[in-house]
Amino acid sequence: MTGLLKNSQCVLVADRFTLEAIEFIRSQISGDVIQTENLPTRELLNKATALLIRSRTKINKELIEAAPNLKVIITATSGFDHIDFELTRKKNITVMFTPDANFESAAEHTLLLMLGVLRRLNESARLLREGSWKDELKSGFELKCKTVGIIGLGRVGSRVAELLQAFGAHVIAFDPYQDDKVFEKLGLERFGLSEVFAQAEILTLHVPLNEETRRYIRAETLELAHDGLIFINTSRGRVVDEGALIAALESGQIIGAGLDVFENEPLARDSRLRKLPNVLLTPHIGAHTEEAYIKASMLAAQKLITFINTGEISDNLPLQ
Repeated sequence: MTGLLKNSQCVLVADRFTLEAIEFIRSQISGDVIQTENLPTRELLNKATALLIRSRTKINKELIEAAPNLKVIITATSGFDHIDFELTRKKNITVMFTPDANFESAAEHTLLLMLGVLRRLNESARLLREGSWKDELKSGFELKCKTVGIIGLGRVGSRVAELLQAFGAHVIAFDPYQDDKVFEKLGLERFGLSEVFAQAEILTLHVPLNEETRRYIRAETLELAHDGLIFINTSRGRVVDEGALIAALESGQIIGAGLDVFENEPLARDSRLRKLPNVLLTPHIGAHTEEAYIKASMLAAQKLITFINTGEISDNLPLQ
């Protein structure tokens, strides 16, 4: 694989990227660099040889057909379910992502949701705004000594494990794709999926969305959990059967949930999740920090320039 011809590229940046990243690209190439914070038009796509995006831009048939000169796509995200890899393969388009940029922010947000559910943050904020005080609020719980099950020990899941251990939690994990060295490095024992569900008081998901993981958590899976589970999801909404999760929350089998992602986004105004007092909701902001934004912007820019100059590919998609 060789890079783009240095004098023929047109880089289309189709979302918010830092000025430093844009200027870095401009300083390294002689072609055009065009930035639009709106969805890219057919006219702009027709010119593009390289495309830098975030998750808002969907790489689908319509976009690919409008971009006949496209050679490389770099998404400044750690997720990639907004990209149709069958289409990019057919068109021989190289795809890369920036998984190292967002994992710290996503891990910290996971802990925020966990602590928020344990300490009844939703209910306490509501009571205070209504003029009440703590006398009307049930006691919360500490994270220390709780058994927390992690499904998925990639970058985010591994960092969550480290943070949980600092809180004094007992951490167990399931990931059939990580070798024993990952578990050993984190000081974790490898558990099976059913064992994690059976033992965890808190369960947190850190898996990508693909055909294998779509609706990975469903009614049959949730039946493996003991009553009183707290459920956290900052990965992808469609990993979970939302109807089954809602039913478990309403029945009391799951006593609380912290959710940053949903089956359909934005979350519908009439979603039953909005009405459940034991659910802490955030609008897909796990990686929405200034630090992650800056790192992802520059990493995407650097990957592009390296590809243009040398043809080198890093963090390519789809994952093998």
